[in-house]
Amino acid sequence: MHNVFLQLVKEHIILFGNGDLGEVYAIAMAKTLGCICLVTDDIKERGPHYTLMRIPDSEVMPFAFFEPLLLDFFEGKMGEKELIDAFSSVCTVAGFNWTVQLKLKGFIRRFWKDPYSESEKAWMKGFCTDKKINAKARIQQLWEYISKH
Repeated sequence: MHNVFLQLVKEHIILFGNGDLGEVYAIAMAKTLGCICLVTDDIKERGPHYTLMRIPDSEVMPFAFFEPLLLDFFEGKMGEKELIDAFSSVCTVAGFNWTVQLKLKGFIRRFWKDPYSESEKAWMKGFCTDKKINAKARIQQLWEYISKH
């Protein structure tokens, strides 16, 4: 496994450069272990998250910190207030000037309207089917909550 990891590091360091070794190691480890997703705090243009989302048929699906929060909301593991509080807490600590509305729009675009790859759209469809989630209803519920608060 170590040799596989080292080979993946060697392949990915070319894409990301020496400045992003943490992300390179995280991606290589995720691929070595056969992980289906990778949650990262990387948000910069042309960074690892950005690049992984544009690799056709990548074995690793990157998630920004807010995407697992939205998935938990979809599953009913957290309510609207909990989601917004968690999102706001991370943004405050990280110094992000983001809104839930903006990131929800991006989430919808990524997985339904204009996915980077058909595999992401298929993954979300499978996720919602397996979990018996009515994504449209959950999104509507969240929009209504946001507009009232």
